[in-house]
Amino acid sequence: MLISATTAWALPPGMPPNPDLEFKPPQGDRFTLENGLVVYLMKDNTLPVVHISALVGVGSAHDQAEKAGLGEFTSNMLRDGGTRSYSAEEIDKQLEYLGASIDSSVFSEETRLEMTSLKKDLAKVLDIYAEILREPAFDEEKLKLNKDEELEMLRRRNDKPSDELFREAKRMFYGKDHPYGRRKEAAAISSFSRADLQALHAAYYKPNNVIISVSGDFASNEEMLKGLKGKFASWEKGGVTKPEIPAFEPARGRQVYFIDKDISQAFIVIFQKGLGYNSPEEYPLTVLAEILGGGMQSRLMTEVRSKKGLAYTVQSSSVRRSRHGFTYTYCGTKPETYSQALSEILRQLDRVGSEPVAPDELKRGKDAIINPFVFKFPTPFKLISERATEEFYRLENGYLNNYVSKIRQVSQQDLLETAKKFYDTSNALIFVVGNAKKFDKPLSEFGPVTELKED
Repeated sequence: MLISATTAWALPPGMPPNPDLEFKPPQGDRFTLENGLVVYLMKDNTLPVVHISALVGVGSAHDQAEKAGLGEFTSNMLRDGGTRSYSAEEIDKQLEYLGASIDSSVFSEETRLEMTSLKKDLAKVLDIYAEILREPAFDEEKLKLNKDEELEMLRRRNDKPSDELFREAKRMFYGKDHPYGRRKEAAAISSFSRADLQALHAAYYKPNNVIISVSGDFASNEEMLKGLKGKFASWEKGGVTKPEIPAFEPARGRQVYFIDKDISQAFIVIFQKGLGYNSPEEYPLTVLAEILGGGMQSRLMTEVRSKKGLAYTVQSSSVRRSRHGFTYTYCGTKPETYSQALSEILRQLDRVGSEPVAPDELKRGKDAIINPFVFKFPTPFKLISERATEEFYRLENGYLNNYVSKIRQVSQQDLLETAKKFYDTSNALIFVVGNAKKFDKPLSEFGPVTELKED
């Protein structure tokens, strides 16, 4: 029997359209203690574990110019320097025995102190955690050891060219004296004293300048609040005065900065102006960054890596700050063809502001943000921490709940208008680290060059 083939056999089966993602995360519960300490709670009985995070309203941008790095150093010493009741060695021994952890981290405008404990050990670990946050001892011997370690890290801060690239690019973009542009120096670190750490802690570590978020296996909000009040209710509130972060306006005209370094690759980053918080332009700028350099299907990856084979890594993103953020485009490439990579990147940045994005590309860019969005909060702790962050940065009401719908509403025209404002290569800062002897073309072809000495 003969069977005649038709093109219909090759057609894919009909599939129903996918419904739009509806992301409605739980809100969690918010409480305020009498001393002003804000607490967010969300039960999660999946595992017998409790996570706690304290978000403190002080970051590296609040350091005094002559004491740059003090906020981060103080944060590290919270645990490393012991507390009123626990030496640093006792803290390490107890946490190791209990399988618990307490870690701190510092960002531009915040400090986080996070804790993880088994449910059965919560009372003991919370006691240590509360003392670390409230009553650090800043032991003199540990202070000296940490200073020595910090100075050694500072001595080696240029060992990784990509880190050096971003650090120095931010200095040039914001200015060496702007809080967002300052860097740590050996003289400042050497000068840090126990009194400096105590003064910073006394100024900022106050309950009315802290938001605590808790998620995990606890019986009820009432039970958890009782435990928190037992550790924090006596913490006295007080006035908090932060140094104002100055307004910032990027320099006009293209600027090229260069560090000549005998390395096998050339590293390039392009800085352009960005956003503060609560800007409606966040959503189109986020989609633009995804289309430009957010993944394997982005324009930069397609043109610079896949088609031309000029780079293994090339990406674009946007970073917000309270006063003024930045957008950046980054690439690691061969020095012998660096100019081709840089030229193509600049062409793509210009292109996105001169012609509308195709509908299918717009959809792909939005889908790349929307579809994995729910996975950014894989645990209730991640979600409740995000609720605390919303309040800390005074984000618009319903920011997290409405994020997906705001991305979905971005139009071709929104992208074009936003790109014209933020992707202006005539006013870009270009920073390059690499071996000039291997460059295929002089950097001066891209603008006036300022060569910086590595230090």
